[in-house]
Amino acid sequence: MLRIIKHNLGIYFMVLASLEFALVGTCAKILSQENLPSIEIMFFRNGIGLLFMMYYLSRLKVHKEGGHFWLLVFRGIAGSISLYLFFYNISNIMLSGAFAFQKTSPIFVTLIAFFLFKESIGFKGWVGILIAFGGMLLVSQPWSEPSMHTGFDLKNTLLGALSGFFSAVALTSVRKLRKFYATEQIAFSFILMGTLLPLLSMVVGEFYAPKELDFMLAPFSMPSLKAWIVIVLMGVLGTFYQIHISKSYGIAKKAGIVAGISYLDVVFSIFFGMLLGDGFPSAMVFFGIFTIIFGGLILVYGKI
Repeated sequence: MLRIIKHNLGIYFMVLASLEFALVGTCAKILSQENLPSIEIMFFRNGIGLLFMMYYLSRLKVHKEGGHFWLLVFRGIAGSISLYLFFYNISNIMLSGAFAFQKTSPIFVTLIAFFLFKESIGFKGWVGILIAFGGMLLVSQPWSEPSMHTGFDLKNTLLGALSGFFSAVALTSVRKLRKFYATEQIAFSFILMGTLLPLLSMVVGEFYAPKELDFMLAPFSMPSLKAWIVIVLMGVLGTFYQIHISKSYGIAKKAGIVAGISYLDVVFSIFFGMLLGDGFPSAMVFFGIFTIIFGGLILVYGKI
């Protein structure tokens, strides 16, 4: 067993990262059941991770030339918006649905590359996009009668799709930033922005927090003792996730393979969501989730 792991360390670390990311989402779901706003959950998740990253950066020996500061800021803002919407979905729909929407980012990465960088998509790429988009429709089911609906209303569906879009924008910007910054520096800028923005949102939310903007503005709510324990656990798991996903891509022989393995977090989220009372997805939603995964895998492996 150890020999197999040693020869497939990239896959091993990605499996660990996928499990840890699913557990981070599980912690966020528990905190939402404790009536903490999704913005506050996001703040604590990044705030604790920021402390670890500051220590990690202090030991970093690899330095690049830097520059393109505003692109670095833009990447942090785009990634943070994606997290705003992701954590809001975790709080309001089943855990596996929130993770499935997050996994739509390959669709948007491909489309952004097509429209902005004139990269060819090809027949397989368009098939992957159509399949994943069809999966989104099966999950959200906009044609359903309200009495027969799955719980993925228009607001959560749109926010879920936007979460995938802004994640894709952030990932696309990393393509250029890697030339000027180490991966750890890029991750630090993202976590820093992901801490400062929700802090600002909570400050504004103390004075102005309309219901229709509850995914961006909310007042601070003091966590209970149970919530504090879950918050610390979430921060530790999030830090391990960052470490393991970086190691996975750093030592993987084929990045596309570990990118495909990363879809395991959706599978884990189905199980953890059921433990928290989500119930097993309906047949159509279940099929839609795995259709999104299948379409995403076509796009991922099409770039190997």
